[in-house]
Amino acid sequence: MKIICFLFLSTISLRCWSQEIIVPKKNVVAQKWIKEQSYQMSWAMLRDTMSMTIGLVNTKVQVLGDKVQVITEVKMKGSPAPWIDSTIVRKTDLSPVYHASYNIQRDMALHFGASVKGFYRDKQTNKTTNIAQQIPSGYFDSNFYPMLINWLPLKVGYTADIDIYDYNPKGKMGVVKAHILSVNEGKYLSKKSGERKVWIVEAADEIGAATDGKSVYQIDQLTRQLWKQRITAGGRVMEMTAVED
Repeated sequence: MKIICFLFLSTISLRCWSQEIIVPKKNVVAQKWIKEQSYQMSWAMLRDTMSMTIGLVNTKVQVLGDKVQVITEVKMKGSPAPWIDSTIVRKTDLSPVYHASYNIQRDMALHFGASVKGFYRDKQTNKTTNIAQQIPSGYFDSNFYPMLINWLPLKVGYTADIDIYDYNPKGKMGVVKAHILSVNEGKYLSKKSGERKVWIVEAADEIGAATDGKSVYQIDQLTRQLWKQRITAGGRVMEMTAVED
């Protein structure tokens, strides 16, 4: 979810790894994982032994013919309006088609093709920047890659780099890296489903400017449902946990 990265996530600067580099291609993930789904995560800030809920994150995945749309809505406590990101990718290879992001700080829309075109409007300065960048093909949208992680052929010891495109006037712009640092097995205790075997995936990316940012995902081995995500960035520790009705 790139909107989470925009709010808090920073990056970890890593040396080049002699490992798999994941780019859009046919069968980059098993097609069985690409299915319609909706889920909600409770977002909390952790400090010492205390946990304070600060919002809810709703994610909806829709299969629209030969394309896949992922919509993320973040409802922050005290915020007058939700933060909404929408991403469309091609189903065959998960290459980006469109990304729109709207929140109280800025609006942005990107169209992907032979070049990246769109706009970025800073609501604090009321300045609109037209975007037109020539970028070689072979990358994912930065808003989509957290969903991509759920679908990868995960196994113990799996590591990889992921090429992603991100537009951020206050950080890097263009193709940067996301890193799968490690994958291990673990267990998650679901209130409804009991004990579940999960993949524990540690990941980081080059979005932002800090050097300590990483996420740890707990992903169901059988269903690829995201049960929990812990985010460490800039001295903050946050946790998103699946809401079970």
